[in-house]
Amino acid sequence: MKKINLISVFFLGIILFLGCQKWSEPKFIAENWIPPDGTGTKQFWTIDSKNVLGNIFTPSGGFKDLPVLMANPKDEYLRYIRAVVVSSDEGGNYYKSMVIQDQTGGVELELDLPGLYNFYPVGQKIVLVCNPSKGKDSLVPGLVIGHYNNLPQIGLIYNGNQVGRINSIYFDKYIIRDGVPSPNNVPKPLKNDEIDFSGYKDVNKLVCLENVIFEKKAIGKPIAFNDFTTDWKIYVSLQNGSIDSVTVRTSNYAKFRNMIIENKKYNLTGILTTYRKTKQLMIRTKDDIEIVQSNVVLSYDFSTNPLLADDKWSNESLLGTTQWRYKDTSIFHYGNQNYESYKTAMDDWFISPVIHCPNAEKLYLVFEHKLPVLNAQYAPYQVYYTTSTSTTFNKEDWKPLGELTSFPENYQWSHKFPLSKIGSNTFRIAFRYNAPDKDIASYGWNIRKVEIRK
Repeated sequence: MKKINLISVFFLGIILFLGCQKWSEPKFIAENWIPPDGTGTKQFWTIDSKNVLGNIFTPSGGFKDLPVLMANPKDEYLRYIRAVVVSSDEGGNYYKSMVIQDQTGGVELELDLPGLYNFYPVGQKIVLVCNPSKGKDSLVPGLVIGHYNNLPQIGLIYNGNQVGRINSIYFDKYIIRDGVPSPNNVPKPLKNDEIDFSGYKDVNKLVCLENVIFEKKAIGKPIAFNDFTTDWKIYVSLQNGSIDSVTVRTSNYAKFRNMIIENKKYNLTGILTTYRKTKQLMIRTKDDIEIVQSNVVLSYDFSTNPLLADDKWSNESLLGTTQWRYKDTSIFHYGNQNYESYKTAMDDWFISPVIHCPNAEKLYLVFEHKLPVLNAQYAPYQVYYTTSTSTTFNKEDWKPLGELTSFPENYQWSHKFPLSKIGSNTFRIAFRYNAPDKDIASYGWNIRKVEIRK
C-alpha cells in the first residue's frame, strides 16, 4: 500500500514539475507567395490598367453598364493581381467587402463573409487570382470587374449584369495570403492636395483628410445614428484656396457611431469612395478619427470686416490717398498696378489692436495670404511690430518683424515670423504696403487670416 502511495506521489511530482515549466508560444511563420514555374510578367496586372479598372470605363470617361470578365476562363494563362488590404470591417462600417490597393489604384472586393479582418487584416499582402481555372475544362468561374454607382468592384457575376459576392467556400481559389500582415505594407495615405476629387483615379485608395471641419448641423450630433446610416459633409481646404466637400458615410452598425462631433478640426483617415459623383469617406475604426490639437494661441479671421470689429484693426496712410480695404472675406491692398489711378505712390499700414501674449518669445506669427508678384520687386510688402500702446501713430515706433519670402498666386500660409524678436508680451503688428516709387509696379495683396501659434 505504501509502495502504491509512493508511486502516486512520484508521478504527481513529475506532473507538477512539468506543469510549472514556462510555455513558449510557437513562432508563427507565413511564407511569401512564389509564382508557379513558368509564370510570365504579362500574367501580372495592376489595378489601374486597361486589364482591370480600364475595362469598366468608356472612351468618354463614363462607366460601362455591365460587368466585364477580367480573364477568359479558357485562357491558357492564369492572371494575378498583387495588392495590399487597406480596409477593415473590424469597426462595423464595412460589411462583406474588402478594399485592396497596389501602387497604381484601389478596388473593392465583394466577399460573402463577415469578420474579414480576422483573415485579411490591414497590411496583409494578397495575390488575387482572376481566373483560378484554365483551359477548356474550367470549373471555377473567373472574376468580373464592374461598378456600383461608379464605385469599382470585383466579384463574381450575379444576375447576369451585377457584381456579386464570392462565396467564402471558394476564397482560397481566388485569394492567396502573401506573407504576414505588417503596417509597413500599407501604402502612405494620400493627403488633401494629393487627391483627385474631380475624377475617379483615387477612389478606393487610403486617404487622410487633414484639418477638416464638419458642417454646422453635424456639431453635437453622433457620427451615425443608431437607426440609420448617416451622411455628414466635411470641408477639405486645399492650398489654392478652394474647398472641396466630402461626405462621411457611416453605418448605424459602426462601433464608433456614438462618437459626438465637436466644433473642432479633425484629421480623418479612411477609404475614399464615391456614390455617382459624390465623393465619400469610409472610416474604418475609431482610430481613424483624430481631433487636431490646436497650436493656435490667437487667431484673427477676416471673414467679417476687421476694420469694423469691436477689437478692431486700423488704417494709417503716410503717402498717397490709398488704403487697405475689405472685400470678399479678406483685407486687401490693390497696389498701383491694379488701383484706379495707376502710377500712385503709396505707404499704407494695416495695424492690429494691442495684443497680449504670455511667453511671446516662444510663439510665432503666420498669416494666410496671396500675393502674386510678377516683376521680382518684393520691397513693398512688409511686416512690422511695435511695443508701443499709444493710440497716436508714430512710424519711428515700428520695426521690421522679418522679411516676407512667400508670394503665392493662390492663398497659402506664410512662413513663420518668430515673436522672440519683439522682447515683450504686449505688442502690435502691422502689414505695411510701402511703394514710394510710382513708376515701379506693385501688386494686390490679400490677407484673410492672421494667427499667433506656439
